[in-house]
Amino acid sequence: MKTSTPCPGCQKPITIEDFEDFSSPFTMKCPHCRAKLKETKMTPWLLLLAVIIVPLLIYLGITIKSFLAGHFPVVEKVPTMIVFIAFCYPVYALYEAYNAVIIFNKGNLQLKKTQS
Repeated sequence: MKTSTPCPGCQKPITIEDFEDFSSPFTMKCPHCRAKLKETKMTPWLLLLAVIIVPLLIYLGITIKSFLAGHFPVVEKVPTMIVFIAFCYPVYALYEAYNAVIIFNKGNLQLKKTQS
């Protein structure tokens, strides 16, 4: 497994930690030269995976809330989003880390063309 990949602009290494720090695959910037980057090989597959995973995570949050409400009636008044953050965020964080690893290992980084 590789430990870094060169920036297509400045050729300085970008590490897996840098990929994990990107908020999404659409807002990637080189940490050295700040050039906007795009990934063209894996992003379509990851978007397809997100279409499947996001509804599953929502269902998981609702299921956990209904389970907890059966045991603790006060949970019925708590917004589902708070229950999701409290119990499902670790699963979401693993999903995001998985995306970063996939883009890092199998992706094809290119410079984003800027509009003038």
